[in-house]
Amino acid sequence: MSGDLQHRLKLLSYNIQAGTYTRHYRQYVTQSWKQLLPHRERLLNLNRIATLVQEYDVVGLQEVDSGSLRSGFVDQTEYLAHRANFPHWHEQVNRSLGKLAQHSNGLLSRPRPTRITEHKLPGLPGRGVILCNFGGEEGLTLCIMHLALGTWPPRPPQAGGVCQ
Repeated sequence: MSGDLQHRLKLLSYNIQAGTYTRHYRQYVTQSWKQLLPHRERLLNLNRIATLVQEYDVVGLQEVDSGSLRSGFVDQTEYLAHRANFPHWHEQVNRSLGKLAQHSNGLLSRPRPTRITEHKLPGLPGRGVILCNFGGEEGLTLCIMHLALGTWPPRPPQAGGVCQ
């Protein structure tokens, strides 16, 4: 491994929910409008996230917005990279709804990645994976992805109404 990877890496995977804050399950319904429209708390939440992630070496981000109406046209991966002093960052737009929403995965990294590749995942449209390599073939490869909660296509219920 290269010299900058000789120490232990502190890794974090973080679903940032496009900068929204939910404390209770009911808020996924009562505050669902925040997934579609900009709101003033989003930058405050992103600043809190930046404070938390700055203690890590490599951060995988899920449910990031890459600069659309709902985020106030802020590229959230880039914003967090600058705010938390990460010299390397990468984003993967998986589902583009134009100016309305840019659903993405993101990478923040202190060590320079050797190679970054993007891949689409089979199944539910709009899912992808970022493969990030550090140190070449003998180094470390990380996968950053956001998986679906079900199968695609959905399976019909079995006899007796039992789903598998």
